[in-house]
Amino acid sequence: MKKLSIVLAAVLCLFVLSGCADRRGGSSNDDADATPDIANSTFGFDSYQEMIAAFDKNDSSESASAIRELKGTLGEPYTRFVEKVATDGAFPQPMLRREPMAYRDKEGFSNITFHVSELYGLPWIWYHPSVSTGENFYISVTYLPDAKHAGMTASEVIGEIAPNAANINHLGDQHESVCEQPLTLHNREVTALVMDYKNDTRDCVYFVYGDLLVLVRCDPNVWSAEWFSALSFDDVNK
Repeated sequence: MKKLSIVLAAVLCLFVLSGCADRRGGSSNDDADATPDIANSTFGFDSYQEMIAAFDKNDSSESASAIRELKGTLGEPYTRFVEKVATDGAFPQPMLRREPMAYRDKEGFSNITFHVSELYGLPWIWYHPSVSTGENFYISVTYLPDAKHAGMTASEVIGEIAPNAANINHLGDQHESVCEQPLTLHNREVTALVMDYKNDTRDCVYFVYGDLLVLVRCDPNVWSAEWFSALSFDDVNK
């Protein structure tokens, strides 16, 4: 069964109270200032199929209705993301050796989470696979904001869309190091941006994969180079 976040409940109440006010126009900054909690909305799903159904324009579920309603508030990047998933009827999912990953299936937690506006102000889908150590690892995927980004490295993309964010020449207080390194995936070589943290054994590993920006949050001693060499994402347009 779909799991709606507590924030989403407040969002739905807000839509009832505000009616058409959010859809009259105005700048995206005005919308963000007026309804700051909407950007924190999340939708949780037990399965890939359930997640895709929530983007279907003909789905009448509470989740699907709310996802469509947010297009009037969150602006162009969100709207483009939602409409692409709806049109494709699919979204790239992580695969190991060409097989879908097993999810964590933990009571009280979703296997897939849709964040409507998260890192770099973009919508992201988080996959929560089963991890041998039981740790909270996840794989986050979003579409690149612009087609021109497909030829860039993750560091270059982040430098353009979020120039003040952590990057190879801009460490945050929590980072031990930030560097680029080659990374072998199942079907290609990429240049990864790797962020190592002072107080967390998990790294953030970013890379561009076709028209996707991918973030893998994991302990490299558990999800090692061998694990990454089996990783790919199914092509929804093939």
